[in-house]
Amino acid sequence: MKNILVTTDFSEKSIASLHVAMSLAKQHNAKVYVLHAIELPIRLMTESQVSVPEAMYFLNLTKQRFNDLKKEIDTSVEVIDLVETAPLPEAVEEVVKKYHIDLVFMGSNGASGAKELFIGSNAEKVVRSASVPVLVIKNPHEKLKIKHMMFGCDFSKRFLKPFEKALKLAKVFGAKVDLVYVNTPYQFLTTSEINKRMEEFLKEAEHARQHFETHVYNDIRVETGILNYVKENDIDLICMFPNGRKGIAHFFNGSISSDLVNHSSTPVLTIKVEK
Repeated sequence: MKNILVTTDFSEKSIASLHVAMSLAKQHNAKVYVLHAIELPIRLMTESQVSVPEAMYFLNLTKQRFNDLKKEIDTSVEVIDLVETAPLPEAVEEVVKKYHIDLVFMGSNGASGAKELFIGSNAEKVVRSASVPVLVIKNPHEKLKIKHMMFGCDFSKRFLKPFEKALKLAKVFGAKVDLVYVNTPYQFLTTSEINKRMEEFLKEAEHARQHFETHVYNDIRVETGILNYVKENDIDLICMFPNGRKGIAHFFNGSISSDLVNHSSTPVLTIKVEK
């Protein structure tokens, strides 16, 4: 891990997540890129040059906030501040490609009710679009202690590459990994069928030579099953896989990863499934 990206809106949670990211960067001699995305009002992007001074005001204000932030952080870690005038998901992906980012950190307050249905949290939007793993932290602390991860999916072949990425990050954290299948009444499989599926999955995984504990957890819904498993087994990090749905498809079908980003108090690591 060489390059870590942290998004910030200069809120308490985003600054706390920056400290967590810097602690990890220090352990691995990595650079930290700190991104603030400014969505300028439409009129500033469509009017004539008369709007330029107002746009410069937003940019100068951000620069001052970065200067204030740098006074509070560990100077032993190389930190590069970035400003993009674009919606956050697009800004994140631009920075990921330009600076070869390995992991994105986000602090999140989540979203609920009508806000969740029609707008969604910034973290959820980034999770659905980012091409690299995204670590969403709800309750950031100075030190991130991840010793027990859960990897939950249906263990079909499309999750093999995300599993490889998850294992690499588990190695970075020095964490134990549980493989969990949440069995629901609507997509029920017998224990024998699930065990066979997990066994075949591990045989095809290139770097899965180590021993993993496999678990079948029964619940009404996948999301509640994951949250209950996390609570009962002292899980430090949930590893999930966004489906990238947008618009009306996302509204009707939902996304387990997005739901967990919004509802879980435990950190969520999302790794996009390649099509």
